[in-house]
This record gives sequence, C-alpha cells and structure tokens, in this order.
Amino acid sequence: MSTRREGRLPAAHEAVISAYATALAGSALADSSKAAYLRRVRGFLRWIATEGDGPPADMAAAVRVAQRYGLHLRHARYATTTVDGVIAALDDFYARSGLGATGLRRRCGPSGTRLEGENPPVLDLSAP
Repeated sequence: MSTRREGRLPAAHEAVISAYATALAGSALADSSKAAYLRRVRGFLRWIATEGDGPPADMAAAVRVAQRYGLHLRHARYATTTVDGVIAALDDFYARSGLGATGLRRRCGPSGTRLEGENPPVLDLSAP
C-alpha cells in the first residue's frame, strides 16, 4: 500500500530536505541507507505538508508530529519493520537537525524479530 506522491514539496520543506541531504552526504552511512533515509524523511515531510503543518522547528513540536506520523503509519497498517525503518530515518533526521529524538520506540530488532518483552502492536481502528 503506497501513499507515495510525486512532485516537489513546499519551499520550506524542500529547504529542510536539502539541508538533510547535505548532512547525510558527509555521513558514514552506506549509500543505500542514505537513499532510504532521504526517501523516508521526504515522505514524512510530504505527510506534514498534507496535514497543513510546516517542518517542526522545536523539540516539543518535533516529538508531537513524529508521534502523529507513527500512529498514521500504524493505522495505515504498514508492516512493523517498515515503521521501524521510518523511525530510524526520523531519529537520524532529528539528530542531524538538532531536534533531539522522536520519542518513538522501534518494535523489532535488526533482523526483523520482535524485541524481547514486546507485545504485538494493538491498533485502535475505531479512531478516524
């Protein structure tokens, strides 16, 4: 289930993704990770734009929007490993942007196995 939409982001969002791409270029991450992180962060910024919000400018706003996006992905029934990959990208994006951490917990270990003591996520599908 893809919600990917082509096209440019609003100018403020494009400036943020451009700065993040520059920061990633000098990182030690593998090229495939850099590409995945950029794609995932662009999707996050696109979602923010469709929600009518600008890029988060402070830690409190950043945590709130990350939590809303995490819920959005889970309610849209994305696979747990997909959501975890997005969380990893957002954590990197927030760290490089000076926004702190997302506050979101990953549900799987690196191999896709459920983390010890972690119960399967329960989705409240009654909420809009």
